[in-house]
Amino acid sequence: MTLRHIEIFAMVCREGSVTRAAERLHISQPTVSVAIREMEEHYGDALFERISHKLYLTPFGHIIYDYSLNLLNVYSDMSDAHQKYDMIRVGTGTAVGKLFLPSVVKGFTTMHPDVRVRVSVGDATRMNQLVMQNNADFVIAETVDDIYGLAHRSIQHYPIVAICHKDNPLAKKEVVTAEDLAAQNLLLREPKSRTRRLVDSFFQRHNIEASPMWESYSVQTLLNATMENIGVSFHSLDHAVACRNVSLVILNVPDFQGERYVNISYHKDKIITPNMQAFLDYYQKETQHMLLEGIDAYNRLHPEATYDVEVLFQRDPVSERA
Repeated sequence: MTLRHIEIFAMVCREGSVTRAAERLHISQPTVSVAIREMEEHYGDALFERISHKLYLTPFGHIIYDYSLNLLNVYSDMSDAHQKYDMIRVGTGTAVGKLFLPSVVKGFTTMHPDVRVRVSVGDATRMNQLVMQNNADFVIAETVDDIYGLAHRSIQHYPIVAICHKDNPLAKKEVVTAEDLAAQNLLLREPKSRTRRLVDSFFQRHNIEASPMWESYSVQTLLNATMENIGVSFHSLDHAVACRNVSLVILNVPDFQGERYVNISYHKDKIITPNMQAFLDYYQKETQHMLLEGIDAYNRLHPEATYDVEVLFQRDPVSERA
């Protein structure tokens, strides 16, 4: 029995007719009939029942059909193996997708013109589901879901900072306290997000009950609201300086400490190809470069600032953790 027998058998199952299967495969009806007969002789059992000139799969035929589909899918994957090898399917959360990935993808594809990159941007949980369905190779995002079979590791972490508009009174203060922040309109991430948990914990340590004026899943929405001088928001430093907006000021809150982690998530059995690893390496290198440029731009835009944001790193802007 050969792969051709299985292809013919699967087509008969799909069409429910020897005649239509022959037409779809562009072969003669006798060829189809011979292939089915040879398979039945091979197994020593009937694959179809023939009732009133119609074909019906036997219980054993159903089992063979399931195996046939699996074999044909594997064969198709093998046929497309090189094409898939040259494709990287990246899933990402909205913040990374909006602020960083366009530049990363442009630079990477310029350096690797033979590699195709396909990007899906959306809720990180939905992106992780794409990984589990083998519709994405990996996800770059802050969120890590507890899904059986989903592996992950942190590749970067950044300090979280409080920011406001330059016309906000806090922008002129050399040191900002929890009480100062609580008196402002707070523009916060959604409950249960890592950044929101850190902010809530910060106020709780100071015995302050602070409630948000604005909640949003979207980092860009909160940045936009801050640029409109609506209130104070909390962001990863890389997000804050990525805007390069002269109206945004990073506040010095000495006793607020927190970090945002960037993770890659992938199926535990996923083979990370050299192209995928090259993309991840380039992502880390390029986003570090973008951060350093963003800090330089911030310092140029705020020459009067008494607070040097570079001290947040202790001369180590981006750290990696396996």
